[in-house]
Amino acid sequence: MKLKLIVFSSLTISAVSSFIPGLTHKASAVCVLTDVGIQVAIHGRNSVANQNNNVSQQASKDCYNNTATSTGVQVYTGAGSVNQNRNSSQYVSGGHNPTGINMPAIKVPVNVQVDVPAYPKF
Repeated sequence: MKLKLIVFSSLTISAVSSFIPGLTHKASAVCVLTDVGIQVAIHGRNSVANQNNNVSQQASKDCYNNTATSTGVQVYTGAGSVNQNRNSSQYVSGGHNPTGINMPAIKVPVNVQVDVPAYPKF
């Protein structure tokens, strides 16, 4: 009798556990903003590379479960000087936050600047 009860209990638990994922909410999070800017300058030894990367990342106070991603690559190779300027602006809003707890957006600005004065003087 005890063996039948154990087998029946394990079958019941297996059957019920297959419905549990359908009853739970999917994973959601606050808004995430990612910006990746890459500037590479390979120029003459007696010249300069001015590299500027201006990033603005904004999110509404109630933003939830939205993302924004932007990328930009600038490459210069030459004997003279160079000015590399990049401006990026992101804004996200909206979404439905079932928790009612407002969290700040996650902002990930990645700025890679490579300045290689390699070319000989011409």
